[in-house]
Amino acid sequence: MRADSFLSVHRQAEIGYDDVPESGGGRTRTGKLAVRLIIALVVGTAAGLAIMLQVKGWGTLISETGGSCGTSDQGVSYGACPRGIAPALVTSFLIGIPAVPAALVLVFRKGWARRGFLAVGVACGLFAGQSLFAVWHGADLTVAWVAPGDSSPELTTVGAWTSGQSLIRVRVDEAVSYDAATGRRQWALTMPGIDVACGVSGTSSDTTLGLIGYGQDSTDCGNVMAVDLRTGRRLWSDPVKDPHTGSEPTGELAVASGTAIVLTDDGIAGVNGQDGVQKWTLAPPAECSFQQLAASGGSVVAIAGCNSAYYVVSLDAATGKAAWRYHVTEPTNSYQYQILSTSPVVVSDALSGPRGTSKVRVFGADGTVTSSFSVSGIPLRGGTVALATGSTDGFGVTAVVTGGMLIGLTDGYGGTTAFVGYRLADGKRLWLTATPDEVHDLTLSGGHLVFVDESDPTYSLEEADVATGAVRSLGYFSQAILQTEQSGLFASGGNYLIVNQSSDSSGEPPVAAITAPATPG
Repeated sequence: MRADSFLSVHRQAEIGYDDVPESGGGRTRTGKLAVRLIIALVVGTAAGLAIMLQVKGWGTLISETGGSCGTSDQGVSYGACPRGIAPALVTSFLIGIPAVPAALVLVFRKGWARRGFLAVGVACGLFAGQSLFAVWHGADLTVAWVAPGDSSPELTTVGAWTSGQSLIRVRVDEAVSYDAATGRRQWALTMPGIDVACGVSGTSSDTTLGLIGYGQDSTDCGNVMAVDLRTGRRLWSDPVKDPHTGSEPTGELAVASGTAIVLTDDGIAGVNGQDGVQKWTLAPPAECSFQQLAASGGSVVAIAGCNSAYYVVSLDAATGKAAWRYHVTEPTNSYQYQILSTSPVVVSDALSGPRGTSKVRVFGADGTVTSSFSVSGIPLRGGTVALATGSTDGFGVTAVVTGGMLIGLTDGYGGTTAFVGYRLADGKRLWLTATPDEVHDLTLSGGHLVFVDESDPTYSLEEADVATGAVRSLGYFSQAILQTEQSGLFASGGNYLIVNQSSDSSGEPPVAAITAPATPG
């Protein structure tokens, strides 16, 4: 063998190709190598995408529905399928059937560069699959904390407050304060003796005084106590002669500028919030009785019911003197009135039934009606609905007044509801936004209306722009933490807080907190 014959001997290459090109084919070799590396990258990306969509699709099906959804061949319904799993699984099969076997072939082919590009592609595909599934399925919201379940479902919630960074839940036997951010139990106050709580005052984040009505049972709410919401200390109890003995959980107690406003059998009493000394009383108009009151800041508004009529009364919290009163005559006693706002004063007046109607009146500072408009006959899904203005039994609100607008939730129709916005100045309906599913829980947060859309199989937290009614999804959370139609939504401590009416160790928690998602942009 001649020595110069070794000059044409090449070591078999393993970098990206299997055949050795002829001498002088450097450009051809480089081009083929680049093509093969690109193919490996594309195949890896497709395989990674398919694998992640399979993992996310089946994992979500198991976690949200237990592994079954839709309707079987025998007509058995397993409930709605999780959002996004249909396109995720279909896409993963279409892409994965050719891509995954091709990726396996490339793994066992010679060429470490090819394998490296294949691995990079798989990593990119996994990330892309996760991002794509998030678009189809929506963001999953984090449950920050849940309160321990009650020992009995009879220990129901009477009402709830937010004060500063705290949420206070008033249960029939006690009031408990939670740190809204962490869920840490801060204090607890037990009801006297064997009495039960049966009513609470309205309050807001700038109020540190809360009132609790209590009595021997829920039908006899004849006692009142004041509570320091910062410490849980009972400040006083029973300073008012003949407090109203009704059983409404809201509308009979209020706080304004440090004064406790209490509905009594004889009228309204004003009590010093710190020491319980009664400051003033106000009698109702002749042949009428006060039925409802509300307050915010230093404004107090009360409604006195009469025979086929009622009065709206604005009074000074410090002196109890009526600033003005407005008389409304009705054709029947069946009308239901509700104070929607105290600044400005906004009152609804509704008649239920087949000939039902609902109207809202807006009052100026001197008691004149600045606008009056109908909030019934709203078109929705082929029918008509009205703005829901009734009492929420101590759990949040159904309508809010903000930025010169009245915004609220309509009655349900055909398994859905809608949000509607009216301009207070003239009563013009500016927008109407139907919700995909029923809504019962809402709150005002950061200038937006935040609400729970009760979709299947997980609930959606949504945000509506108060100016336009435009809605965007904030994310989804498990149905297991919300008691439908028996809960309230609050915002405090960077969380959205769900308060349920009842709870035990096997059901929904009494309180659950959802971490508020970051605001985009």
